[in-house]
Amino acid sequence: LIHFYKRKKAREMKIVILLGLAFFATIALADQRKKAKVTDGIKECRPARRRRNQNWGTSELTEARLYQSDGKTELSMTEVDGEKVFKLRIGSTMKIKAKFRVVRYPEGFGALPKYLGLKLTEDFSKADFGTQQIYESTYGKPLIGRQECSAVLLGPRGKDADGCKWLTKESEGKCPMNEKPEEEIEMEFPFIVPNFPNAFTNTSFRLIPTEAPVKRGGCERIGQPGGTETTIDKDMICFKYPTAIIRS
Repeated sequence: LIHFYKRKKAREMKIVILLGLAFFATIALADQRKKAKVTDGIKECRPARRRRNQNWGTSELTEARLYQSDGKTELSMTEVDGEKVFKLRIGSTMKIKAKFRVVRYPEGFGALPKYLGLKLTEDFSKADFGTQQIYESTYGKPLIGRQECSAVLLGPRGKDADGCKWLTKESEGKCPMNEKPEEEIEMEFPFIVPNFPNAFTNTSFRLIPTEAPVKRGGCERIGQPGGTETTIDKDMICFKYPTAIIRS
């Protein structure tokens, strides 16, 4: 009888734990109900779990736009080699603008983001053979496939992975972000198109919550030992868009 009672209590406890984990997962993976305003061609990095909702990360994205260098003329997609992409000319500058509000993760009781780590993660599908050779000789790895950090955030430009550096005038002084979480934050990053002729990518613009401004090791060391410590191991904002790099 005693053994039966212990087994019953163990089963009840297991059910409670499983239900608790299921509830926690539901909260932690909550989708965004209010739709963000985005440039046509910008997509979520991961699909939302519920219909009519969106998933732009653990915080709330309100707007995401891609502009020409003037910061006013919005980019539009065109067809290159049979693919609909944003066509980018080598050496030109594209402005990436995002507006968002920070949200606790897990929602309701988790940590609030403090600072911003910026990652441009590129998934190259094809490129000229010469472009691939130059990239591999420069960075010591093949170009085709997923590159966690764009070349524009490597080497001397590693310091540009400090997302707070790119807050607009309207949002100056809003880092650390956990002091006034109800306020909307706006940032604009100037992406200088690298010399990778005829390279096709699917680029993810990622904002990662960090405990301090990104300094040590730049983009490559965000969340890594010896680098910048992350607040959570999830992207607070993430959206993606396809590009083709051309000479002219």
